[in-house]
Amino acid sequence: MKQPSIVLGAIYTTLAMTVVVLMASIVKWASHGFSSEFLMLVRWGTGLAVFVAFYLLTRQVSLRTSRWLVQSGVAICWTAAVFLYYLSVRYIPLMDATLLLNTAALFAPVLAWVFTSQREPPLVWTGLAIGFIGVLIVLHPGPEMFQPMALVALASGWLMAMRIFLLSLLGDEPKQRTTFYSLAVGLGVILLLLAGTGFPVARPGWEEMLFTPSEMLQPLLVDTALIAAVVILGVMSLLQPLLTAWSLDYASVGQVGPFRYTAVVIAAVIDWLFWNQLPTWTGIIGLLLIGFGGMLVVFASRR
Repeated sequence: MKQPSIVLGAIYTTLAMTVVVLMASIVKWASHGFSSEFLMLVRWGTGLAVFVAFYLLTRQVSLRTSRWLVQSGVAICWTAAVFLYYLSVRYIPLMDATLLLNTAALFAPVLAWVFTSQREPPLVWTGLAIGFIGVLIVLHPGPEMFQPMALVALASGWLMAMRIFLLSLLGDEPKQRTTFYSLAVGLGVILLLLAGTGFPVARPGWEEMLFTPSEMLQPLLVDTALIAAVVILGVMSLLQPLLTAWSLDYASVGQVGPFRYTAVVIAAVIDWLFWNQLPTWTGIIGLLLIGFGGMLVVFASRR
């Protein structure tokens, strides 16, 4: 770790979470022209290609591991979590999906307790209780308000928590090795998804895009915008883990953890600017409860 600086750690974490939301926004829009599986292929394929090129130039660590089963579990959980997150943003507001993805901080202590009997201080369980009340509010229980796709977003948060738990079992495995297995195994999972769905690349649905150009300009403007969106998605897929790594160079996971919730605020702004979706009162209350509960968990864990 470099010279400690919570401010720099917070800035890099906020930028990393901004990139996460921007990627989800691109997927939400571009999924009307490309399938979610194809967009995942672009993200993972670009990341693996750049990683391999960089590794061949540096060869800092060996990629061989005796923990291949845990490494594969990390990759599968990460890939599945992102896929479910991207699937959910097509049907529910970006803010709600992002908020439910960030429930990973609430699920992680529960998983540690179930699988390792790790005891947590009472303040952690208080934070979990508050956070899960917020989750119930965001899920809108009741026959008229319930959103089934919200459960898909919640599942992405659970899978991300499982990834965090499995990462804790890797001990001193180098980050480069874990990154390689996450990208390589994840790419294999995505290819299986594509094969299972017949390698779909959907035709753009003009009426569902952010804009509807005239008939003559539709192929030029929309197709070009879709291609540009896919390229930007690939670039951002490399930028986000880099920003996250930089944040951890200056501060610990516990110190920067609360700043991950800035993603939810950014998602709410994007919902309002581009999809004209204002956050509901239930969403805001759920955000406050989940954020407060998550910060309690982080604070208690650090103590």
